[in-house]
Amino acid sequence: MRPGKKGPALVDTNVVIYAHDPSDQVKHPAARQLLRRLSDEGRLSYSAQVLNEFCSRMMRANRPPSLGPEEVRVILGDLRATGEAYPVSAETASQALDAVIAYGMSFWDAVLWATARENGVALIYTEDLPSMPEIEGVSYVNPFALEFGGS
Repeated sequence: MRPGKKGPALVDTNVVIYAHDPSDQVKHPAARQLLRRLSDEGRLSYSAQVLNEFCSRMMRANRPPSLGPEEVRVILGDLRATGEAYPVSAETASQALDAVIAYGMSFWDAVLWATARENGVALIYTEDLPSMPEIEGVSYVNPFALEFGGS
């Protein structure tokens, strides 16, 4: 599924982080706009993995922006209110391992792909693109790429 077609879309951790980290003056507004648009269209979705990675990353003391758990809790509440959150199960991990073997994906990227596939999500927005633009019906789009209107 390409951008513009309707249906749920998963966003990767990097997109959510850019939406809440103003230090990148190009990716920050692009990520915020994407999340807002997908939410307004009722298409925004996350995996539990993405939400957990986001929380962990935002609380790292040695990497800005470093937020406290109270601030991250508020943002997490906003994220959960604006999009669907899909669980990650043992079956998800098993499918991810199959994808690592079949497609040479990193494990965490494969978990995101497996979550999308399990939940009928045909589009993932991420800057970490796999070697193929589509894997078993799940397409990838870099929201920061020039052809998509980003950096």
